[in-house]
Amino acid sequence: MQIFYSLLQYIFLFVLLMVPGFIMGRRGRIFDEGSGVLTNMLTDLAMPFLVFSKLLKMDVSTLRLSSVLCCFLLPLASIVGILLLSALIFPKKEDRSRYPVNRFCSMMPNCGFIGIPLAAAIFPDTPEVVLYVSVVNVLCTYLLLSLGTYVLSEDKREIQPKKLIFHPVLAAIVMGLLCARLPGGMVDFIEDYAVMLAQLSTPVSMLVLGYRLSRLPISGILKNKEMVMTIGMKLVGMPLLTIALLLLLQVCRFPLNENLIMAMLISTAVSTAGSAPALAQRYSLDAEHAAACTIGTTVCSVATIPLMYLLVHALF
Repeated sequence: MQIFYSLLQYIFLFVLLMVPGFIMGRRGRIFDEGSGVLTNMLTDLAMPFLVFSKLLKMDVSTLRLSSVLCCFLLPLASIVGILLLSALIFPKKEDRSRYPVNRFCSMMPNCGFIGIPLAAAIFPDTPEVVLYVSVVNVLCTYLLLSLGTYVLSEDKREIQPKKLIFHPVLAAIVMGLLCARLPGGMVDFIEDYAVMLAQLSTPVSMLVLGYRLSRLPISGILKNKEMVMTIGMKLVGMPLLTIALLLLLQVCRFPLNENLIMAMLISTAVSTAGSAPALAQRYSLDAEHAAACTIGTTVCSVATIPLMYLLVHALF
């Protein structure tokens, strides 16, 4: 149960860390240009070094290829499963301003801004969990620029997977696994350097999310049934499907361990990808509805993630 209380503590702490960014955004002290700089600093510097620093502490000889493959295949199955379900719940209409947004917000998790920092905070001495969530983050980023953009645009020409050939987090995973084999003295020096940059990850990511929330219309939360169903699909449907798949793997005697199970839960139980409003606006969809889904899943995840952990704790 210690993990449950840690989840409550850190999720609440993350919400509090959003408050300064939210206030500064409302007061006009942060602008889109400044937010863009912080976002680039997070995605290209702080987050890769967070992953890199955690991997330096890991005994890579204990890493199983089957677990890494699971980090790709299980979330992929969950995302595709939720997409198929959302296609039934949110069928195509002549007015296409909302149903693509509902489908996207139901299936795309925010592994980068919330998943990786949350895993690092709850499991500071278990780098394996951070590695697994980071692998899922790379997968989700590829899916966002391929399957996600297709869901929103319904145009195959919008798919942009080539942009991720040199993904910073993917590079950090490779470099971390390689440097973990260096002699102890060299690893200690590299780790000290990486940790200093990695410490930017959580506060910067939460400040940016707080700023983004300050720019969104709060009045749209829980405005209609579609909103509630989208939030439910993302925060309840996706983690439940993931848990069901984990149970199936357990029945099939797949080599699961607690770290892998927790990483899969965190990766799929977090809120909707924060890029949803911007992407909706790019494709001339209902950006306000996307923004409300983003806010709703972020706020409601404070309660749903710990509850999903209790279910996992009871089943595994």
